[in-house]
Amino acid sequence: MIDDAERHRDEDRRLRELTDARNELDTAAYAVEHLLAERGDTLPVHEKARAETLAADARQALKEDTPAGRLRSLTQELQQVYQGLLAAAGSAQPPPPDQRAPQPRGDSDDVIDAEFTAHE
Repeated sequence: MIDDAERHRDEDRRLRELTDARNELDTAAYAVEHLLAERGDTLPVHEKARAETLAADARQALKEDTPAGRLRSLTQELQQVYQGLLAAAGSAQPPPPDQRAPQPRGDSDDVIDAEFTAHE
């Protein structure tokens, strides 16, 4: 059994690297897609289009038998696009405050002070 493991060590290492590269690409694509879904309307059109194209390329690469080197390069591109989108979203106007959020009440004299006594 040890001899069998030694013979397949290189193949196992290559499969592990490929799996890690696929997982990293999937994570980067998800992050970009999630950011586009959340703040897509506040992003510049050209950056949004580039991000959508890269995310679609990443999803296509994950469906195919793509080499690990290509997966890593797509991951790096997606991470750079993600950082650019974050910067663009940060410079955009913040979304309007939630209407359901509690508003500060200010000083109010409507406080009633009382004591509680238990009847035995």
